[in-house]
Amino acid sequence: MKALVTGAAGFIGAHVARQLAQAGHRVRALHRPGEDTSNLAGLDLERVAGDVTDLAGMRAAMAGCDQVFHLAAIYALWLPDPRRMHAVNVGGTATVLRAAREAGVRRVVHCSSIARFGGQGAGVRATEQSRFALGPTGDAYAQSKADAHEVAVRAAADGQDVVIVAPCGPIGPGDIGPTPTGRLLCAVLSLPLVTVVDSVTSFADVRDIAAGHLLAAEHGVSGQSYLLGHRDLSMVELARLAMQVAGVRRPVLSVPLPIAGAAARVALTIADRVTRRAPLITPAAVEIARLGLAADCSRAVRELGLPQTPMEIALRDALRWFAQHGKLRLPARAARHLALA
Repeated sequence: MKALVTGAAGFIGAHVARQLAQAGHRVRALHRPGEDTSNLAGLDLERVAGDVTDLAGMRAAMAGCDQVFHLAAIYALWLPDPRRMHAVNVGGTATVLRAAREAGVRRVVHCSSIARFGGQGAGVRATEQSRFALGPTGDAYAQSKADAHEVAVRAAADGQDVVIVAPCGPIGPGDIGPTPTGRLLCAVLSLPLVTVVDSVTSFADVRDIAAGHLLAAEHGVSGQSYLLGHRDLSMVELARLAMQVAGVRRPVLSVPLPIAGAAARVALTIADRVTRRAPLITPAAVEIARLGLAADCSRAVRELGLPQTPMEIALRDALRWFAQHGKLRLPARAARHLALA
C-alpha cells in the first residue's frame, strides 16, 4: 500500500508515518515548506513539501496513493490572524478530501480532535455521540476542528470512504513543539514549584494514538468517529505521576479557576495590544479547563483494538526524549532513575 500522511513532521503525524513505514508500506510524508522535519530522520519514506490548502499540490501529492492520513492542522492558543487557522484546518480538510476523491484514493483517515467531543462538564466523559460543547468558550482551534469534523462527516455521507479519529492528549517521544502538556512535563522537573490550572483530560501514549490511525484505516467504518485515548488524569495527577516516574518530589500548586481567568484576561490583552505573541494562557483555555476533556475511549478499544499502554511508560519515554533533545535538563537523581527504569 502507498499512503500519504499530511502533517507528517508533527508529533502524532511523525509516529503515523513511522508506523506505516515500519509495517512495510510506501509512505509519502507531506510537511510545510521549511518545517523542522527532524521527527522523520532515519525513516525510509518520500518527503514532500506542500500546503493542504493548495488543491493542485494535493492532487500531485496523492498521485498513486491508496490511502490518505490527514493530520495537518494549526494548533495554537492565539494567532495574530485566526482566519489562517480556519483556512488550514477547515479549508485544508475540504481540499484534501476533494483531491482524494479526484485521485481515486480508496480511504481517508481524518484526524479530528477531543476538542470536538470534550468539554461536557465536570465528571462527564465524552463519547463519540457527544455534542460539540466548546463553541461558547470562543476557542478558535476547537471551533475549527469541529467545523473540519463536519466537513469529513458530510463527505462520508456523500459516499466518500472517510473514517474519523479523534486523538485525546498525546504524551511520549517526539513532542517537537512541545505541546502545552509537554511544557508542563518539562516544568515539573525544572522548576522548584509547579503551578497548574487543575482540569481533567484524557491522555494516551502518542504511539497508541498513531496506531489508532492505522487500525482505523484497517477496521474502521466509514463515517464513524473513534476517540483515541486511554486514561483520564487531572493536571495535578499528571504532574505528580511524572515526578513519580522520574523519582523526584516537588510541590504542585493548583491555581483556582477565577484567579487563572483573571490572569488569562491580562495575558490576552498584552498579547493583542503589545507583544503580538501567544500568551501562556487565554480565557478560552481556562473555560475549557473548567469544562474538562475527559473521554470514554472504549469504542476504539473494542472495535479497533486500540492499544492501552500505561501512562507511566509514555511519561518515561517523553521525559527521556526531552532530555536527549535538549529541551529538559534532568536533575541527576531523575536522570539516574529514568536510566534504570
